[in-house]
Amino acid sequence: MRIWLYFITQFLKTALGVLLFSLSLYFILTYMEDSQHYFNKYKPSNRTIFFYYFWQFPSIAVQFLPFSVLVAGIITNWILAKHGEIAALRAAGMSMLKISLPLISVGILFTAIQFTLSEIIIPNSSTQYLRVRNVEIEKKKPNNVFTESQWLKAPNTILHFHKYDENKQELVNIEYFKEENSKSLKQIVHAKSSYFDDNIGKWVLRSALVRQFETLNKITITEIKPLYVTNIDFAPPKILKRESESSQLSFWDLRRLIDEAEIAGTNISDRVVDLYMKISTPFANLLFVFLTLPFALKKERQEETYIGIVICLIAALIYWFGNMALRSFAVKGALNPFIAAWSMNVLVAMLSYLLIRKLDKGQ
Repeated sequence: MRIWLYFITQFLKTALGVLLFSLSLYFILTYMEDSQHYFNKYKPSNRTIFFYYFWQFPSIAVQFLPFSVLVAGIITNWILAKHGEIAALRAAGMSMLKISLPLISVGILFTAIQFTLSEIIIPNSSTQYLRVRNVEIEKKKPNNVFTESQWLKAPNTILHFHKYDENKQELVNIEYFKEENSKSLKQIVHAKSSYFDDNIGKWVLRSALVRQFETLNKITITEIKPLYVTNIDFAPPKILKRESESSQLSFWDLRRLIDEAEIAGTNISDRVVDLYMKISTPFANLLFVFLTLPFALKKERQEETYIGIVICLIAALIYWFGNMALRSFAVKGALNPFIAAWSMNVLVAMLSYLLIRKLDKGQ
């Protein structure tokens, strides 16, 4: 147990040191860049600048966390192997799995920490950061945000709107299609704006131009109605607030948003892949621990150490850029969101297994 505590302590000290160094370097370089261009343009106060970086800290820390675990794993395992601790334990009859349990437990801990931060801290900090950037620095109106083209569905009807004005809570430029049955179009209604009537629980079109069809492609009646009640009963839900990034939502909030969007017939493929990545991304911490375990099995040859470091760094870059590429494919509908979120995890896990198996056999 004392040996395990020693391993864990060494790993945690190294990981936290790497994380703090990375964050310090990032914010120093970012401030140097922002002070010359961004801050020079908008002239924010020192207090505003402080909170601009303060609210960024949790999300940036989460992004650097797997990298810190990777570097800490490389350094810790290499030092343990260099000083002969690993060889001594294996000579005493301990399996590599048992020796690795302290480091694996640290990887699980960091995985849980990243998921917890993403669920509890980051949604609020991301919202506050965007508020500081958009409202306090760039002086934008906080609620004057429009939602791009969306569709809402109900039995035998489809409502398409081009924008949603969240300040007025109105739909803009509406087309409403009503079918008599699945094969016959009954009405097409156009309106410039629409509001949700809480008393009847329906969207109501203003100054609606109604075209009534007797047969296909034959208009029998065209009239203008001051108010036209639709059968769309979706109150202004979260699916209309598309200015909210996925990072501003917890897993369960994002899950509810997706459920509402699916009922309304809205395309939210980007939200679906982000939901899966909220689960898959924290596992990078555990996977990178496995990726660094071969350093504990390496013999004292510098060239092998350098090659191993290069392999780990390349694998990490492939992991991050691969996730970005796969996400873009999933958003475009070319790839299943679940596969896009978990493919790189599986790839890194397989690479770690092959490296450990090869070195554990003494090859």
